[in-house]
Amino acid sequence: MDRLGDRESAILLELIESVRWQRLQDHFSTVLGVTIRTVNLARELLVAPSWPSSLASDRVIQLLNLGEELDGLIPQEAPPATASTVTTPLGLTYALVPIRITEDQTVAYFVIGPVIVGPREEEAEFRQRVALLGMDAQLLWPVIVSLKLYTFASMRSVLRLLEEVGTSLAQLAHQSRRLGTILSSQGKIADHAITMYHADRVLQTLLETASIATKAEGGSVMVYDARQQALQIKTARGLSEEIVEKTSIPRGEGLAGLAVLRQAILLLDARTQDESVKQRMQREDVVSAVVAPIIPEAAHEPMGVLNLRTSNPQRQFTDKDIELLKRLLHLASIALTAISLRGTPSKTSASAV
Repeated sequence: MDRLGDRESAILLELIESVRWQRLQDHFSTVLGVTIRTVNLARELLVAPSWPSSLASDRVIQLLNLGEELDGLIPQEAPPATASTVTTPLGLTYALVPIRITEDQTVAYFVIGPVIVGPREEEAEFRQRVALLGMDAQLLWPVIVSLKLYTFASMRSVLRLLEEVGTSLAQLAHQSRRLGTILSSQGKIADHAITMYHADRVLQTLLETASIATKAEGGSVMVYDARQQALQIKTARGLSEEIVEKTSIPRGEGLAGLAVLRQAILLLDARTQDESVKQRMQREDVVSAVVAPIIPEAAHEPMGVLNLRTSNPQRQFTDKDIELLKRLLHLASIALTAISLRGTPSKTSASAV
């Protein structure tokens, strides 16, 4: 084994115990519906692979030769520092997501897949193509139809947020350990500052990925401020600084307050029938909007809301957008819980990672 891989994997599992990282990975796999592995730079597993319930692991490993894709994802002579994907002749996509403890130090990777990116082939077309490859389509087709289907945009968004989540958790643990030693007398202050920094990074990335994936023209993340008893904008796209600074929504008011009270995603457009929602739709320039509560794992109530909007008459948010947002929100909630616990998942809560 490459001694560099030895050192790097040791760093990650010293910062976050393997049993806790396993729980994180298992939870990500459940949320995304895909197989996830964590490997070091030498391509060796750091914890056991996480499998979605829809897949039979032994069958996938045997029929798809799982592991061969790592040759293309992680060249031994130059382990990559950025996310990448490979697609096999079967039409299956695997993705590599770096986990870093500094901007230029990658310590491990998430390996995502197999997944199908883009439309799924018709069975007859698949059988014909696979037969030309000399493979058994009869055995492969049941596995293929059990794989998660992602659009190109949704796949990019999931990988971007997963990269931020994994890196934030690793960096948080690394920085907390370093500053805890350097500033032992001010350890709590240092921990709080680091925690807030990484929580803000996750929220900003959530907004960016959600906006790109849904083609939203603008949006914001609002966080509840206990001192002000109101939701205030933490990060925004397409809003003026004045609006960001002045916006403050008292608890329970507005669409954001309603989403928090209901703990449910609100999809708002001309088709909205709920009178209690319609009464709060005050912006005539907005054609379609989504207001979604952000609920950390194991929390009893939301910590804030994600707002997305568009004024384009040709663009309305759809149920598919909502399904993708649920995945992104769930990923962010797992990370925010782990971050609040200084980068490690709870030992006692099954709903926390």
